[in-house]
Amino acid sequence: MKHSLAVIVIALALVPAAPRAASPGPAEVVQAFNRALTARKLEDATALLAKGSVQYTLRAAHPGVTTGDAGITSDLKTHWQTIGPVLFSVTSAYKRVPKILDTRVDGDLATVWTQVASETVERSGKSRKDNFSEVYLMVKVGDAWQIGAIADNRGTDNLSVGPAAAPAPAGKPR
Repeated sequence: MKHSLAVIVIALALVPAAPRAASPGPAEVVQAFNRALTARKLEDATALLAKGSVQYTLRAAHPGVTTGDAGITSDLKTHWQTIGPVLFSVTSAYKRVPKILDTRVDGDLATVWTQVASETVERSGKSRKDNFSEVYLMVKVGDAWQIGAIADNRGTDNLSVGPAAAPAPAGKPR
């Protein structure tokens, strides 16, 4: 019995430990965030945001939407929880495909630079394509990467986020 126990202990010591799946890296988290937005899974997207994460808004993405008086920063989770439902209600499709340009990692801090190709399809069928740079500041919380901040150089588009205007009467310009 003593001999059998010793053999089992030695055998277990020689068997390599089952490899643990590595946590997604910073770039994979950025890809997952954008896939969730494209799939209109706002809860999945915001689950990838670090507590207290920041949105840098250099200019309004849509006409008539102000960036607010608080400056260029806002809470990132609140940002997406506010604009996500509005965006999804006025569009039939919203696709974001980030091309990863550069990822730099230093300990528990990383940056991911992307070139985002987006396509917005309004409920009317009108489609708009856009390309812009977006940078993500990533933080490692425990053993998982989360988005700590996002900034982009996106311009203002012409997608109306308010109620659709009534058509002008025939022969009368607006």
